[in-house]
Amino acid sequence: MIRAEGITKIFGPDGQSILPLLEQGMTKDEIQAETGHVVGVRDANFEIEAGEVFCIMGLSGSGKSTLIRCINRLIEPTAGRIFLNDGESGEREITAMDDGELRELRKRDMSMVFQHFALFPHRTVLANTVYGLEIQRRNAEESLQIGRRVLDMVGLGGWEESYPHELSGGMQQRVGLARALATEARVLLMDEPFSALDPLIKVNMQQELVRIQKDLERTILFITHDLDEAMRIGDQIAIMDAGEVVQIGNPEEILINPKTEYVANFVEHADPTGVLTAGTIALRFDEDQFKRVDDSGDLIYYVRRSDPEGARFGVDRDQRLRAVVPAGHRESVELVGLDDIAERAADETSDGGRRDDLALRCDEQAVLRTVLKGRSCSTVPTVVTDADGRLLGIIDEPELIRGILDKKGHGEQADSNGAGVEPASGGESKP
Repeated sequence: MIRAEGITKIFGPDGQSILPLLEQGMTKDEIQAETGHVVGVRDANFEIEAGEVFCIMGLSGSGKSTLIRCINRLIEPTAGRIFLNDGESGEREITAMDDGELRELRKRDMSMVFQHFALFPHRTVLANTVYGLEIQRRNAEESLQIGRRVLDMVGLGGWEESYPHELSGGMQQRVGLARALATEARVLLMDEPFSALDPLIKVNMQQELVRIQKDLERTILFITHDLDEAMRIGDQIAIMDAGEVVQIGNPEEILINPKTEYVANFVEHADPTGVLTAGTIALRFDEDQFKRVDDSGDLIYYVRRSDPEGARFGVDRDQRLRAVVPAGHRESVELVGLDDIAERAADETSDGGRRDDLALRCDEQAVLRTVLKGRSCSTVPTVVTDADGRLLGIIDEPELIRGILDKKGHGEQADSNGAGVEPASGGESKP
């Protein structure tokens, strides 16, 4: 949807003259000391898919707010090209648009949500919300209908005739979000929209944005200096340092594989429980970790090599998990999905105990926080399967501790077939 190629912004009287110095490899500090020019953004390249939340984060002065304003040319880039493809008009180059085209872009294609709300104090909540529609010259009654609908969406139904000074900070920010949503623009540019809010309100707004995004699927470019916020809402994260984009990846990639010391310092204190997935931290079901102990009828049973007296895991000839026999049990116990255990946990484990006659199954994309909740209900290792039910691995306390403390798992993900166990000839499988 949005593609940026070599975006560079240099502040100063003659930014173009500084480009050769960048090509020579001079640093931001060296250029400022020698010429007085400031490098705001340096050769930024990225792509944002339609419906994606793309977070740009970094410390103050890293260039993130400058970069987002280059996207809609509130700040004019010194070099580089920016493209927008809305799926209807084809690809258009934003950096080649004239003033009239830019005005239309900002009115219809891109809305912006600012950190400090920017509400009109003399306008009601509803009037603030429909302001962008007025600029678009939309029908007044239609605009009011849209305004009321998006106010309901952000939880402000009933506040239409109130004024900004009558609202809390979180409510004012909801009005700012509603105003951006009301224009029906496919792209939202959000510059640290929640940073001025109290912590609890901030988390609530993050959750609200995630909820709304599931319904509307807008393309969102979100600026933040809060890594936990970026990991909570972002599909992709770009981290900036001294004007440069130093790493781009999904939250899990950023967390477990920081490419620079700067990024590593960012993720050092990040909460991994909402980011790391079961497939990453699981003890892999392969010949190094598991051995066959029984071939009973239609099922083949395996145990961990490090715990031969522990739980046994039964798979069929297609490697699909069919049975879990905990240590001390002779028969397979009930196998329940993590999504189903939450409703039962209050009734069946209200005494705080953990059961040894209940095995939990989760998808490889389940996050660590969900797995932790399941571990509080059962002493049996949690089994991890792919979308077809094939056994990928197991999670017990050692895997959880490693995931939390080291922010990493047991190595590579399973192959595209979704299993770490290869079929042997004759239709059987072996580790």
